[in-house]
Amino acid sequence: MKQKRKWMSFVLAAAAGACSGGVSKADPAPTTAATQAPAPAAGQESGGETPAAETEAPAASSWAEEAGLNKTETVEELYELAKAEGELNLYGCTGRLKKVHQMQNMELGEVRIGASDMTLQFYLLPYLEKFHEQYPGIKVNFYDLGINEMLEKFSREYEAGIHTADILQLKEQTGSISREYIQQGLLHNYHPEDIFDGVNPDYLIVTPFVVELDWWNYNTEVYSELPISSWWDITKPEWNGKFVFLDPSGEPDLPVLLAAMVQRSDLLEADYEKVFGKPIELADNEPDAAHAWINRVAKNGAIMETSNTNIVKAVGGAKGMTDPPIGYGVSSKLRERDLQGFVLGVEPDKFDMPTTAVSFMVAQIADQCEHPNAAKLYIRYLCGEADHQGKGLEPFLTVGSYPVFPNAPAIEGNPDYDSIPKFDLDLDYYYDNYQDVYDYWLSVQP
Repeated sequence: MKQKRKWMSFVLAAAAGACSGGVSKADPAPTTAATQAPAPAAGQESGGETPAAETEAPAASSWAEEAGLNKTETVEELYELAKAEGELNLYGCTGRLKKVHQMQNMELGEVRIGASDMTLQFYLLPYLEKFHEQYPGIKVNFYDLGINEMLEKFSREYEAGIHTADILQLKEQTGSISREYIQQGLLHNYHPEDIFDGVNPDYLIVTPFVVELDWWNYNTEVYSELPISSWWDITKPEWNGKFVFLDPSGEPDLPVLLAAMVQRSDLLEADYEKVFGKPIELADNEPDAAHAWINRVAKNGAIMETSNTNIVKAVGGAKGMTDPPIGYGVSSKLRERDLQGFVLGVEPDKFDMPTTAVSFMVAQIADQCEHPNAAKLYIRYLCGEADHQGKGLEPFLTVGSYPVFPNAPAIEGNPDYDSIPKFDLDLDYYYDNYQDVYDYWLSVQP
C-alpha cells in the first residue's frame, strides 16, 4: 500500500503525537453524554504512520456474520430490532448544511456542522425528518464531516477500540474505501437481495445508492452547444485560460480522471489523429498520449477552482456573463440550474471517447458498530426500500445524479446514462495510479 497517498488515507490515533489526548478541532461530534465519542488516551501509541488498514481487522469479519449483514430481513423485523437499539450514529459527508435550527419535533441527538453549502437545507433536514416520521423511536446522531475528517475520526476511534460510528455515508471514487476499508474489514457492505437485485454487479464492491459522473458545463447564454468535441480541443491556443478544473490539491476528481486517461491512452492517441489529422509526436517527458494531454493542458492556462460549486458559478452563475470559461465538474452540480437559476448546459455524449470516470455515493456499515440493525434499516430507507419509491431516495433524485437501482423513478431533464461514454470502472487501477498521475501533473505545471 502506498504511504504517500494524499486523499482518503488512514490517519491513526495519536500518530506522531498529533492526536494524543483528544479529537481534532475540526471534529464536530455531538456533545451530549449519550453520544460523545471519547478521545484516544493521551500518549496512546499507534505504531507510527502505518495505515489502520494494515491492522489485524479481518476482511470477512465474524462480527459481520453475527450482525446479519448477509441476511435480508423484513422491514418489520429490522424496525423492531432497531427500536431496541434506540440510536443511529451517522457520519455523513454532505458539505451542504446551513440551518440546523430548522429541524424540529425530532428525537435527534445534537447535530454539529462541519461544512456549509446552501443546498443541504433543502435535502438533509427534511430527509432526516422523514426517516424519523417513518421509524419513530430511533434517535439519530448526525456528524457532518468532510471526507478526510470523517475517515480520520473513524480511524482514530477504531484504533482506540471506540465504535461510535454505525454508518459512514460518503463518496468513493479513488478505490480507497474499497481497498483500505472494506477489504480490510473495517467497513462492511450490506446488500439485501430485495434492495440490490438488478444493480450492476460491478458496482457491488461497495454499497452504492447513487452514481455521480463528471462532465463539461457551458454557459447557455454564450454558447448554443458545448463548444468542444474532444479532450484535445482545450490544448488549442484559442482555449488558453478559458477552462476550469477542480483543484487536485484538495479533491481527487481530476487525478482520477487522469488515471483513467492513462489507462486508456490508446483512445487519446487515436483521438489526437482524428482532431489534428496526423499521428501524435511525443516530447521527451511525455511517455504516452495521455501524459502528452496532461502536459499540454497544464501549459494552456487551466483555471483551478477549490470546489465544484465555484466551477459552475464561474461558468454560468449569473446572467449576462460575456466571456465565461467552460468548466469540468461533478454532474450533480447541474442541480444549481434549477435551484439557483444558473445558466448551465451539458452535452456529455458529444465526445467520441469517454468523458468521465464513475464515482459512487455509498453507505458503509462500520465494523463492530453498536447499532447494526438501525444501520441496516437506514440503508434500506436510503435506497428507497425494496421498490425504490420510498422517501429516503427522494433527495437524490436530482438532475445530474443517477440512482443505481434500475426501477428508481426517472429524473426529468437528466442526460441518458447509457449514452454517456464512460471509462471502464476500475477502482483498483485508480487506487494504484492516481497519485503517480497527480505527481506528473504537478511536475509539468508552468
